[in-house]
Amino acid sequence: MPGFFAQQRSGQPGKDGADFYIRGISSYNSSATPLIIIDDIEVTSDQVKDIDPNEIESLSILKDASTTAVYGIKGANGVLVITTRRGKEGKPKVTFRSEAGWQKPTLYFHFLPAYQDLLLMREKSLASKEDPVGSYPDLYSDEAIQKYKDQSDPYSYPDVNWIKEVTKPSSLQLRDNVDISGGTKNVKYFISGGYVFQDGILKNFSKSEGYNSNYYYKRYNFRSNLDITATPSTTFRFDLSGRFGETNEPYIADANMSGGAWPIWRQLMSGVLPAWGYPVYNPNGSYGARTGAAINPVGLLRLSGYQRTFDNNFNINITGNQRLDFLAQGLALHGTVAYTSYALDYRSLYRNNFPAYDYISATDTYILYNTNKDLYRIPPLTLSNEAIDGSTTPASPNTTKRLNMQASLTYARNFGKHSINVLGLYNQYTYITAKNSPAFTPENFRGYTGRINYNYNEKYLFEVVAGYNGTDRFKASKRYGLFPAVSAGWNISAEPFFDEVHFVDNLKVRASWGKVGSDKIDNSFQYLYEEVYNRTNSTSYNNNYSFGETPVSMPYIVPGSLGNSNVRWEMEEQKNLGIDLKVLKGRLSVTADVFDRYRYDILDKPKSIPTLAGLGSTLPAINLGQVKNRGFEVELNWQDKIGDVTYFVKGNYTYAKNKILYSDEVAPAYSQLATTGRPIGQFYGYVWSGKFYNDLWDVETSPVVDGYSVLPGALKMVDLNNDGHINDADRTAIGNPNRPNTYYGFSLGISYKGFDVSALFQGARGCSFYTEMFALGLNVKTMDVHQQRWTPANAGTAGFMRLGEGGGLNSALSTYWLRSADYLRLKNVELGYKLPSALTKRLRLENVRIYANALNLYTWYKLKIYNLDPESISNGTSALNNYPNQKVFNAGISVTF
Repeated sequence: MPGFFAQQRSGQPGKDGADFYIRGISSYNSSATPLIIIDDIEVTSDQVKDIDPNEIESLSILKDASTTAVYGIKGANGVLVITTRRGKEGKPKVTFRSEAGWQKPTLYFHFLPAYQDLLLMREKSLASKEDPVGSYPDLYSDEAIQKYKDQSDPYSYPDVNWIKEVTKPSSLQLRDNVDISGGTKNVKYFISGGYVFQDGILKNFSKSEGYNSNYYYKRYNFRSNLDITATPSTTFRFDLSGRFGETNEPYIADANMSGGAWPIWRQLMSGVLPAWGYPVYNPNGSYGARTGAAINPVGLLRLSGYQRTFDNNFNINITGNQRLDFLAQGLALHGTVAYTSYALDYRSLYRNNFPAYDYISATDTYILYNTNKDLYRIPPLTLSNEAIDGSTTPASPNTTKRLNMQASLTYARNFGKHSINVLGLYNQYTYITAKNSPAFTPENFRGYTGRINYNYNEKYLFEVVAGYNGTDRFKASKRYGLFPAVSAGWNISAEPFFDEVHFVDNLKVRASWGKVGSDKIDNSFQYLYEEVYNRTNSTSYNNNYSFGETPVSMPYIVPGSLGNSNVRWEMEEQKNLGIDLKVLKGRLSVTADVFDRYRYDILDKPKSIPTLAGLGSTLPAINLGQVKNRGFEVELNWQDKIGDVTYFVKGNYTYAKNKILYSDEVAPAYSQLATTGRPIGQFYGYVWSGKFYNDLWDVETSPVVDGYSVLPGALKMVDLNNDGHINDADRTAIGNPNRPNTYYGFSLGISYKGFDVSALFQGARGCSFYTEMFALGLNVKTMDVHQQRWTPANAGTAGFMRLGEGGGLNSALSTYWLRSADYLRLKNVELGYKLPSALTKRLRLENVRIYANALNLYTWYKLKIYNLDPESISNGTSALNNYPNQKVFNAGISVTF
């Protein structure tokens, strides 16, 4: 869909929902997630990621103010609208679908074997003027490196591919659905039930321990949508749905070892778990270990336990519709009461340590490697009902509830060539505080909306919308706001003078203007109008007041954040100009839009107030930021039929570029480092010349790098101001921001009799990724790219910087480390076959379709040297933390009877 930006950041079972936003980013200090509406009721992004696709009838996005002003304070980020399936009049139809898929990572990290890794580490030490052989003769000597290479003594000189040791080649996923639909004139129904299972790619080492420490996800879902016509003028809708999920992942034991608290993926990638560190198992079967290395991941996955999350989502939606034609033809009253409950429960079975040993082959001895030297046996497991992943999530149960009430009056009539549609809407919801959780504060919303739509003979269309709504996040006097919008359309193809243009079927131009708001602010920005005072919790006499002849220590109250009685939501002015075109008897359709979004009153803490004012961190957030976000989108669709062959080709392209117009920043020493005037997420750093220093003469005759020693092979930066020095004055805006500004996609398909084939491609442009963590060191092990490092012998052809100290600005943010994250991905390809109707009738079936598809099949991108998936990455070392994205090869069958 044009305007819809989506990227899947992780392939972890149960946590593989995509990040998505509409028409780019318009705020630098609040969420860009759009409002999500399912069957007229607002839901959270956590709830929508778990909805079963089998339940969805249609999905659309609202992008301009003419459609989002109805949602007022919540419409600035756009709206994602989902409508679920409903029953239709007719005999009952039962459809059963079953799928089985095999998952494998889209990319694997390929690390160098132990001996090549050690050769590079030795070279790095020598380049840093160290004596690696003297310090670590068992690692860096020629004799030791040869043993690592030939594996003649794998216990003392191991070469462990840890990723291969702990992961499976593929993992299984299953999905089953059954639904029943049908009904009579007065009662229609759609009932659906489903089950999903996704296994993780880790080996199940813990099976012998009686639990599962692998990643996995299970989900059971149901939906019952019932439509009742009580009288010719009265209808009711009763919807009941629920989802019950179970997400499992390994518990990461701290174990007081290097990298012990890191996610399992970070440990597998990092330099603290090298291939030569230690064997998986020692000769006596104990777990291997070595000083300075990370915890043994095999032992961790077997003995450290698991952490499990149960998420339960339950929804009730009751809607009534009463036609009031006895008062006025076309008048109707609607009412809705909806209840949503979302609960999280936790169960963890874990231990924080287990015995591991450093085996010394020369003396055939085992050295216990744990901070607790008395740990000679495996300690018992601990049971907990709290989240133990380092988050602030409270003990279970953690339940949130939302009660939504709506009432609306509509009037729709045609008067000859005139058509009018009027809406008056009242909407209110209460978001109840989660039990035991200070992070979720109560929230109440109330809104009033009016809309008038006028249509003259399908030629001229006008609409006026106004939303007046507010939230208790803000002070009573600042709680409500007015959000107006107007739009107009001209159907040129309906004009008499256009009758001679036979090849054009439809041509419409449209324009809209309006104001909308966004209350998607961080929890720390709630109730900013309140003056905050903090109470000390210390029991120390030095931090408290003492009273009485016999001193009694009492905590004292100190000022916290100052209040801001004028704080309110962010505002956005939106303009849109569009055109819709259909030609050649509807075979080709084109939709194009140009949009302009001006976000202002962005909440931010002022930074330009000097510290001499003595306010420090007590300053409240103020509505002061401004961002301009402009762009365009276009969608083309061609569909045709030649004999028995039907085919289609679709494509869309969206470009949205933002610029910070104002942020209350401290004026930087150098104007080119200001964030004002730059895109959100802009990188700032040095410009790499594309060269390394060739030799000492090159170093001496080049601009001086202030504060650093420089040796040949270091990155050579550009002296932007030509003053003979490389320093902060030469830093500037570099690369693209950390989120794409362009999304595009195209799909094509063909069907012939019972066969159909389709493919979907998705791409993104205008995004940079910071790759400095791939410098040889703690964060990552050696890879093929490190084999291209600079040496005097390959000074003219090197593809990577020198190893060792004396690198000058090697580790500084620069264009050398800023790589393009642009990509084009074959997102989905599917082949299906529908059995002939003559055969299905003989089998007393209505429809049978067999299909196979693949997800994330192939990617064209520019980050192959680092083995990074361009869709899943986020900047910094967090790119090494995430569960890898998955390719999925799937086969299924759908049977209707």
